[in-house]
Amino acid sequence: MVNSEKERFSMPFFLNPDHNVMVEPLEELITEQNPAKYRAYNWGKFFATRKRSNFKKLGVENIQISHFKITEEPSY
Repeated sequence: MVNSEKERFSMPFFLNPDHNVMVEPLEELITEQNPAKYRAYNWGKFFATRKRSNFKKLGVENIQISHFKITEEPSY
């Protein structure tokens, strides 16, 4: 919604975790009724794989977050 009465200043903010961080849901959000939907993954490994596949076009599979979705069988 635009506010015609007051000027607004917006500034983008970007953040990447450290390369040794494991990305996973907070423990307090996971229950038997609400199990994790994705496996934990290492941010550095994920980022490096994305960088190799997207930026250099070396024929490496383009890894996606969906590859970590919890299913009966691993998706990668």
